[in-house]
Amino acid sequence: MKDKILGELEFDRYVWWRSMNKSLFGSDVEVELLIQDENQEGILDVQRKAYQTYMENEERYIKEVPRYLLDYYRWHFEEIDKAVELDEEDQKDMITEKAFFVMCKVFFLFICRDGSFGWILGSSWSKEDIAVLFSEQGPRVITRDQLRNLHKLNDPTLGLLVHDGEKAWKGLEQNSFFGAPENLEIELEGSADEGITPAQQKAYSDYLQKKESYFADMNKKLLTAYVRDEKLADTMLKSEHKVVVATALPKVLFIDRKGNYGWICYTSWDKSYLALHLSAEIHSWMYPHELRGYSSAEKIYDKVFGTMFREFTTWRKLDVCRLQGELQTSPVSVDTGDQKEITEQQRAIYLNYLSHFSDYIEQLKTELLDYYIHYYDSFKDYLEIPEPMDKEHITRDKVINILSFDHLLIKEDGRLAWCGESPTEENGVAFEWINDKVEMIVPMSSFRY
Repeated sequence: MKDKILGELEFDRYVWWRSMNKSLFGSDVEVELLIQDENQEGILDVQRKAYQTYMENEERYIKEVPRYLLDYYRWHFEEIDKAVELDEEDQKDMITEKAFFVMCKVFFLFICRDGSFGWILGSSWSKEDIAVLFSEQGPRVITRDQLRNLHKLNDPTLGLLVHDGEKAWKGLEQNSFFGAPENLEIELEGSADEGITPAQQKAYSDYLQKKESYFADMNKKLLTAYVRDEKLADTMLKSEHKVVVATALPKVLFIDRKGNYGWICYTSWDKSYLALHLSAEIHSWMYPHELRGYSSAEKIYDKVFGTMFREFTTWRKLDVCRLQGELQTSPVSVDTGDQKEITEQQRAIYLNYLSHFSDYIEQLKTELLDYYIHYYDSFKDYLEIPEPMDKEHITRDKVINILSFDHLLIKEDGRLAWCGESPTEENGVAFEWINDKVEMIVPMSSFRY
């Protein structure tokens, strides 16, 4: 067909299309114009108007879009870095517009049935194409499928939201948690038909009022975990010296249908993701899937442990602590059997352990060093021991690195121990905290069962 506004077009499956020669980001490229018409009802005037709007503003879009795409690249850098081998100039803090558009090309200008429009780009790091939705509130980087099956709404509280095609609405907010601007993705649980709830709007307003205190509280939690002393952490934070614990960066604010919310953070200590539940009195660490499934999960809120999830015969939560010189994420399991109730004895032993944590770690090192030296010949059979770890050079601080600590277990009878894997013990080892002393138990199964 030949359209008076759009030119000569061909139909293919669900779009009318034609090729356009464009000069974009230093390259002459062929971009296909795609006009959505899945039910073959014909092109709409709102789509013709969208094309005219794009052509009138194309130069502005070409100038504006790189900043948003570079923000998107930095925001997703950890996933991209895992997917492909990046050159030095492609690193998060080095990436330039020129380098980005070597890896990413504009292939399509897509115009939706409602008159929304955007670019679809292919990238070297993902099989799923990304898209740029042009809107009154500025370009929004989404996926090709989100653009093709576009569901959007403009909320007076949250601004422009786009549905991900599965079970969440997505928005954006810019923050500067560590002094540099970073995009925070807002993820609101709900189907495209449901929209968002008043509880989610209220939760977001509550979050905006408290987010600075939330961030300060998270930093204090991490600093306390690192120095192993809450009073010392308080003193450091109140001192004139600037204290920055840049170890967890909020990437997503998740809000479920009932208004429960929290951050999903990128953690530098294990290059992974960890959630912090913010809408409860005690802010609790948990896995991202636990935050997203919070309202339907079997859980309790304990006055000492905070939020805990049921796992077989135990209640489990996550702690962040410093064990082997660095922070690590570690589960805490409280075994309650079929009764399901945490006892005062279990709370008391956990509080005692927390108040003596530094002493516990120092005793653990001593126990482990004695064990390592005593069974050194066995370790030599299993490990290639570097010089700093040989019998003559080993120290208490070095020896702790031979183990991988799995979780802290508190049994029904109130006994508490760290459980870990050992290269010489098939069933692992445990370090029990009993009468304010550490006792090493080999194998770990003799403590667990």
